Amino acid sequence: MDWASFTIGAWIACMVAFAVGAAGLFLVIRRVFLLWLSARLLAIGALGLTLPPLAGTLFADPQRLLVTRLVATDVSIAFAGALMATYLERALGHQRLRRLFWAIFPMGIALALCAPLFADDFLPLWLHTASVLIMIAMMTSGLVVAIRSASRSAMFQAIAWGPALAVGFVAIYCELVLGGPFPFYAQAMLAALMFEAIVTPVGLGSGFGTVQRERNAALAQMQLATEASALDPLTGIANRRGLKRTFLSGEQRPKGLAVIDCDLFKRVNDNFGHDTGDRVLVAVGAALGANETIFPARLGGEEFVILLYGEDWQRDAEAARRNIPAVVGQRVPDLPFPVTASAGLSAILADDSLESAIKRADRALYAAKDAGRDRSIALTDFRRHFTRLEEVG
Repeated sequence: MDWASFTIGAWIACMVAFAVGAAGLFLVIRRVFLLWLSARLLAIGALGLTLPPLAGTLFADPQRLLVTRLVATDVSIAFAGALMATYLERALGHQRLRRLFWAIFPMGIALALCAPLFADDFLPLWLHTASVLIMIAMMTSGLVVAIRSASRSAMFQAIAWGPALAVGFVAIYCELVLGGPFPFYAQAMLAALMFEAIVTPVGLGSGFGTVQRERNAALAQMQLATEASALDPLTGIANRRGLKRTFLSGEQRPKGLAVIDCDLFKRVNDNFGHDTGDRVLVAVGAALGANETIFPARLGGEEFVILLYGEDWQRDAEAARRNIPAVVGQRVPDLPFPVTASAGLSAILADDSLESAIKRADRALYAAKDAGRDRSIALTDFRRHFTRLEEVG
């Protein structure tokens, strides 16, 4: 085998390998344009069979060679139109542009079906050349419009197809104007099509990289939005939604729960304004979140709930409550009196919902208020006929 035959054989093998790779990638990511790319690469590989030196070996009949070359050329252009129609970014819209690319597909297939008529001189060959020029003009104008709309896929395909289009235009010019064949056409076209086969995957990789980055950014924004919807905007700790999400997460079930309410908080707002009151609430949230075994949340106003995960959860709840005056004093030093808090505690039973546990802890909280405030009381039994103080221990 001579070097020319070896080179064209290796070139065709590369086209087939690229086509198989594109089809295999389709099985992974299910993007239709990969199938059109695979089909175009196979058509280009078939076109290589009609170029020297294989052409002289495979086709003894010149008419059969011409038919095969016309079919391979027309089909490859048809597949190029379908490729761009499905490859163009959906975010850009351009439905009319997609229709333009799709229109190239039936035109190319129709020309391929008429190839025997051109080879038999039933139809003049210049008519085929003119039709190919029309399809190329449609493709070029579509790429220009898409590139002006910041289409990355169109930009990469314009780069990939540029050499082949240039070789094709020069060959047509030589045939129609100069009246002779383009010297070294086969070598130039092989190089141009190999360039396309290399650049197109680069464009695909760049496009997938961009899509992946945009997807990751969108997921991050969604995550931030989800987290923000579960946080209290003032204190930065969880709100009721975040509290319920954590309670139901199933990662670890809390052993107890406490409802904590700032004592006589209204006098802070009435005497020092809501700005100072907000500073106090932020300090309370920080005080409740100081223990790693405690998950704090703000229900609203000056009422907080903490989920308790430690073994001695009652001691942890009392320590968190007692920590409130010190932290508020540090963060709001201009407040002339200490801010205390009362707490109602309840164990989390196996069949408890968040609401049922809060309801019990609420009753204990009111008992703590009745008992003089600034204390914690745990609900040990729930008997409706007892008073709130009698129900707790």
